[in-house]
Amino acid sequence: MIKSLIKEMRKIFSGLLGICMLCFLQVPMSAQDPERTIDHPLEDSVITGRASINAYPYVFYTPETKFAAGAGGIFIFYTAKDSIVLPSKIGFGGYYSTNKQYKISMNPVFYFFKNKLFFKAPISFGHFVDKFWGIGNNTIDTGNEPYTRDVFNTTFTLQIPPAWFSADRTGIIFDYDNTTIVDKQNNEFLLGDEVVGSNGGQLFGFGTDLVWDSRDNIFFPNSGGYQYFKILIYPDGVNYTNFGFLELDVKHFRSFKEDHVIAGNFYYAQAFGETPFYKLPAMGGSSMLRGYFAGRYRDNVFTMLQLEYRQLVWWKLGFAVFAGAGDVADEILNFSFSNLKYSYGAGLRFRFNEEQKVNLRVDLGFGNDGARGIYFGIEEAF
Repeated sequence: MIKSLIKEMRKIFSGLLGICMLCFLQVPMSAQDPERTIDHPLEDSVITGRASINAYPYVFYTPETKFAAGAGGIFIFYTAKDSIVLPSKIGFGGYYSTNKQYKISMNPVFYFFKNKLFFKAPISFGHFVDKFWGIGNNTIDTGNEPYTRDVFNTTFTLQIPPAWFSADRTGIIFDYDNTTIVDKQNNEFLLGDEVVGSNGGQLFGFGTDLVWDSRDNIFFPNSGGYQYFKILIYPDGVNYTNFGFLELDVKHFRSFKEDHVIAGNFYYAQAFGETPFYKLPAMGGSSMLRGYFAGRYRDNVFTMLQLEYRQLVWWKLGFAVFAGAGDVADEILNFSFSNLKYSYGAGLRFRFNEEQKVNLRVDLGFGNDGARGIYFGIEEAF
């Protein structure tokens, strides 16, 4: 009991250490003091007009990575000088963990022409020590879940104002995923080729989306909402037959005082056809029902609802408390409320970019049957 408590406190401390490192290393340079220099080589923040760069080292722990260390940052800028255009950003980062997992990623997001043209193209490569429990909402722990995979992924999205549905933007999407199953270890589902995708492969998908966005701030909204609908089709490939993917993501934000925010998020995803197991809708991770291992439960359908209260308390520090519920099913008609998975927890916030309200966060989440995890990241979970 004591050893378990000490182990859990070590995990919490690792997340808090990341916040502390940023608190001590954050040294902003304002536009009013352009000659100011920064001595610390690991942290640099530059604001020129309305642009800013923030970079930092961090350590963290999640159920997926175990203990990890890395560096990351975000470059925020505007493509025009008018007051309407939303801030564009380029996020970047990389980490290496104690279980020999690593990931390098970059996420450019651009707004042009008074937000009428939107473009994003996240790209990442990683080596993941993952787990697969099988498909369904009642899968059990056997001890043989681990396997390793290498993944290269990029998604190109270009959006413009549509002529239908009164949406703010619609666009085209091209998705490329190259997954290599490096080691199936003792995973019975993969060793027996019982599931689609057990040998990895290359996926090429295309589709369209619709966006309705009325948030007053894209990093820490106090009001407004965000609705997103996407559908992708993956034609026949070498290692799979054609399949499709549908996603609906609805978010709403309301505050009763500046930066005292109640946020809600409803999410629904469904796969059609012979879908590789690693592309099936899945619950868990750092943004959807925190506390569960990412992919702990997966199936053709996943839906969930989560609520969060966020508050900036003092100086640049704040907190959040959250709770949610959801589950997976083989089809929507078989979704059962009696088997819901629950998630709850709390976290700390450090606002390292006050102008754009960009937060660094560390969250401690809990789920059913003792599931728990600590999550470290930039921006809010949703």
